[in-house]
Amino acid sequence: MIKKPALIMIFLNLFIFSQLAFSLPEKKSDTSKSEKTLRIPRLSQKPQIDGKLDNPIWEKEALKVEDFLQFSPKEKAPPSEKTVAYIGYDSKNLYFAFRCYDSDPQKIRATITNRDNIMEDDWVVIFLDAYNEKRRAFTFFLNPFGVQMDTIRTEKGGSDHMDPSWDAVFYSDGTIDEKGYTVEMALPFKSFRFPDKQKKNFGLVIGRTIARKGEIVLWPEASRNIPGLLTQGGEMIIDGEVQKGRNFELMPVVTSLKTKGEKITPQAGMNFKWGINSNMTMDLTLNPDFSHIEADAPQIDVNQRFALYYPEKRPFFLEGMEIFQFPEIEMVYTRRIIDPIGGAKLTGKTGAFTYGMLSAYDMNPTESLWEVHNGGHTGQKALFNIFRMKADVFKESYVGFALADKEIDGSYNRVAGVDGQFKFNQHFFFNFQAIGSKTKYEQEESGIAPAFYSEFSYYSRHWGGGLYWKSIHPEFRASSGYVNRVDYKTIGSYTSFQLYPEKQYLNQVRFTLRGGRRYAYFENTVLDDWVSGHLHLRVTEFSMINASLQKAMERFGGVDFHKNSFNLNGNLSLIRWLPLGFHLGGGDRIFYNPDSPFLGWSHSYGLFFTLKPNKRLQMRVMFNKETFWKERGGKQLYDYNVIRQRTTYQLTKTLSFRAIVDYNHYYKKIYGSFLFSYILKPGTVFFLGVDNKLLQQEMGHYTQEDYSVFLKFSYWWRM
Repeated sequence: MIKKPALIMIFLNLFIFSQLAFSLPEKKSDTSKSEKTLRIPRLSQKPQIDGKLDNPIWEKEALKVEDFLQFSPKEKAPPSEKTVAYIGYDSKNLYFAFRCYDSDPQKIRATITNRDNIMEDDWVVIFLDAYNEKRRAFTFFLNPFGVQMDTIRTEKGGSDHMDPSWDAVFYSDGTIDEKGYTVEMALPFKSFRFPDKQKKNFGLVIGRTIARKGEIVLWPEASRNIPGLLTQGGEMIIDGEVQKGRNFELMPVVTSLKTKGEKITPQAGMNFKWGINSNMTMDLTLNPDFSHIEADAPQIDVNQRFALYYPEKRPFFLEGMEIFQFPEIEMVYTRRIIDPIGGAKLTGKTGAFTYGMLSAYDMNPTESLWEVHNGGHTGQKALFNIFRMKADVFKESYVGFALADKEIDGSYNRVAGVDGQFKFNQHFFFNFQAIGSKTKYEQEESGIAPAFYSEFSYYSRHWGGGLYWKSIHPEFRASSGYVNRVDYKTIGSYTSFQLYPEKQYLNQVRFTLRGGRRYAYFENTVLDDWVSGHLHLRVTEFSMINASLQKAMERFGGVDFHKNSFNLNGNLSLIRWLPLGFHLGGGDRIFYNPDSPFLGWSHSYGLFFTLKPNKRLQMRVMFNKETFWKERGGKQLYDYNVIRQRTTYQLTKTLSFRAIVDYNHYYKKIYGSFLFSYILKPGTVFFLGVDNKLLQQEMGHYTQEDYSVFLKFSYWWRM
């Protein structure tokens, strides 16, 4: 039986990590607060942002930062290459410049590519913690040509999340020369939120990566003994008047679509943004354009017990959505809002309180997560209203409240709850979430159905672990969120041990044990039981290999199925012109037939790589395959193959061509897409594209199933 080993693993993990947590001494930092505080000077003139760093104002007036230290592979060791940063400001912009020396400039990795696609290059990075809350930062990356990437970094419970969907308007350029490369950046104060005060105290971490060496250098110094990067950040002080974000932005949008058998359907819409002050923003949209421009990457959707998850890509919903994040149970999943005729959103922070309010009127709502992606709808109308508030408490902790309401033709779903994170003594974390839902569908109305989550964890340089509990009532519903399973209670734990060899091609080894058990909500029936071991090898900071083995039990259709499986995956960026990744797995797997489920045997494989023959051309190939047999060595039930080929040619930083071909062997379909893009800055874009779908007939030839020609133009006015 697997039940006993899983329980033993839970308690063994809990004992190991608790003993280590309370016995290991805390490593003290030798960096004083004064050494981590920068007073930023006001520049007498605006430097030209051309990436050449030849304006004497950088040396004469800007603040100079040189004391960078390695974070990886050799923690706090001197960098192999020198880096100098310059910082200054005026009433409109915050300025950064970097001189990145390199003893072999020909080996610098740099591409002219579209925005947010530079992680495989050399780059510099700025983490700007505008509220100095040590949990969230606006993050800006620049490669040696000045190509931009911006994200929101959030840290919780010893882990971090980078959301690249956030976009800000800022200006940058870069140049490679015989000494290395230089980049310059101007960040308008209107482009980000910060406290409405005369004296501004921002948290700050700046750094650089040397891609071919897998090296990351940072200011200020950071230690892996302390979970989180932002909590170890420095502080920059700006004591002077700046533009506080009281601005109006208009973005008219015009789209036109022509599909097979249909007439051209032009549409106009409008987005409006009002920066009420530097820390409060209102967004309004009317008949918004929610075209994705690029279709969702294909996923294997056969023999799935639960609905697949697809990421949000639509600009109106992405703005400020980090406020609507939760510890575990996702109360807000905006892809539930399918076709809104209009929407409004207010987000900001006042004192210790962060808040967000979102309303949208959906013309084609769905009630099924499967239909969210497949395009089905009820033919009714739905009104969504979502409210979120978080209050900072103690040091680097918060408590929050959320309310999500969906009203649809006399029926409704309302979900409310509290959540929070508490951090103790740099290493201990407690996360919780307690929510309840109430649903009325036609004449039937449920009572309040609860859902709970709590987790206690510990992290240090070499050890970590945690214990968690999660329960969801059978009648719990979250029509504005993503909850794909109800009616269970789960207890689980994990323990990890890690070493840092600090070698050029091996800088981390981590072994993790996990164990857990899931019960039916009102019964002691065991639904799932698992024990697993995981090995993580970080070759460089951006290249890694993972292996895992799992022994599990899953109950389906009243039958207990005992399963053994393995998985191996990796991402390798060791070759400049050929970053690649892979995954393979196999083992026992259930065939989810409600009438007669059985335990079969499955293998899955995947490979993806990007060929970069020059700095402008990128050809990315993705291949996924899953094969299922009725039994090991027995009859094959299905063979699912998906291939995606994506080629991009970047003529300039603003102008590009892109072609995509998807081939689905299982459904015998081919999807082709061609796109011409002109992106001057976020919001000012022109797209012209053609999509074509082909279906294979019985005789083997392909016929056109559908096609579309689309055009989009939008312009961002900032006043």
